[in-house]
Amino acid sequence: MTQKKYFEDFEKGFRHQYQVPGLTVHEIKEFATRYDPQRFHLNEDEAKKTHFGGLVASGFQTQLKCFEPFCRQILAGTKAVGAPGIDSLKWLRPWHPGEQLDVNIVLIGKRLSSKRDDRGYLDFKLEAEAYKTMTLTMKWVVIMLTRDGNA
Repeated sequence: MTQKKYFEDFEKGFRHQYQVPGLTVHEIKEFATRYDPQRFHLNEDEAKKTHFGGLVASGFQTQLKCFEPFCRQILAGTKAVGAPGIDSLKWLRPWHPGEQLDVNIVLIGKRLSSKRDDRGYLDFKLEAEAYKTMTLTMKWVVIMLTRDGNA
């Protein structure tokens, strides 16, 4: 069994990089039908008439597809106990069908809780690019247990 990582196991500057495969038209429409039923996510002809010029993924789908690998590859192996929320989420460019996203996540801050000695806060920043153009940025905090509760 793999040992879980604690707050102390993460250093400021920690990086995690990966690629998110492009979505199919079907995947974009399927997500939009359930969660974000706007014409530029659902109908290719209607989407061509918008400023997007074609079908695009929901910003929320983009965020989730970028965040999922981090959760599975990093957070699942930690003593994370939640998050107080997302500090910043920006959709800077639409994600078109078939475009691969290059994701870079950096630990930009780290601090112990001032109220509870058994945890600390890890500040992460995610940047996702398609064709070397920034598509999405997100900053959030993860609450993580310390190894001995007194770190």
